[in-house]
Amino acid sequence: MRLIDTTDPDAHAGLRTLVSTGTAERETYLAERFRIHLVGMYSAVVGKEWDSAGKRQSDYLHHIDIGLSGHRRIVHQSKTYDLKPGEVWFLPGNTLVERQCTERCEVLFFKLSSEWLPGVDPLLDWPDREPRFVGTTDLSQWHEVLEEEKPPSMTDVLMLRGQLLQWMAAAIPELQELIARHLATHTQFTRVFDLIESRLGADLRSVDLARANGTTSEAFSASFLRSTGMTPKDYLTRRLNQEALQLVINTDLKVKQIAQRLRFNDEFYFSRFFKRLNGCSPLAYRRRIKAGR
Repeated sequence: MRLIDTTDPDAHAGLRTLVSTGTAERETYLAERFRIHLVGMYSAVVGKEWDSAGKRQSDYLHHIDIGLSGHRRIVHQSKTYDLKPGEVWFLPGNTLVERQCTERCEVLFFKLSSEWLPGVDPLLDWPDREPRFVGTTDLSQWHEVLEEEKPPSMTDVLMLRGQLLQWMAAAIPELQELIARHLATHTQFTRVFDLIESRLGADLRSVDLARANGTTSEAFSASFLRSTGMTPKDYLTRRLNQEALQLVINTDLKVKQIAQRLRFNDEFYFSRFFKRLNGCSPLAYRRRIKAGR
């Protein structure tokens, strides 16, 4: 099929370019590569069991939280945030918070991760990460979603993704600066990150990353730590756990199959690895997610 523009040029009289790839080339480039990956949308009725009993806890996934009824609180770095019905909150991953709840509450929440470079979530290392109020929302529309019995269509998913991106942009107005800093830090290790994504598994070692970087293990570890704030081993552990979480949450693979896919020696070693990082076994974590807790 030939593509021909037959629009009368006079139709564009008074045309003024507001945004284009020419006028906002760098901004467009950054925005097009920033992605969010929706892990799931959940609803739950919680009470005192949601309370963390004074403990500070976190996970690797970001949350968009909408209270449907009841009042909850979270405490981060001695600051208390009230989560009220009808409010939308962004709760970043890798951020320790204390949860407080003394009454019955209905909650709708989304679990997601973000990505700019493949497999690298820039928000997990964002130094200013904290709970952030996004705005308010019409609860009636979400009650309609909860009452919907048929699975969402592609259009529904696209609209939801657009809404989540809008909330993320509202919660993090400094997102462009954050991504730019992230890019400057990580592009020097492009070959390393490419290797991690192509060979991610329990048998991948820091020495393999140093070889891909073309330096000694000592020099690579020092450079990586200085640039990213974590050791190569810590990064590999976190990335491996992110992949393990994705397989536990989004597939029906047995624990043994996940262990084999991620090249652990056996399922027991994988289960110990998973419990050490996530506080419970893979099966317990899967049951908790499916129960919406």
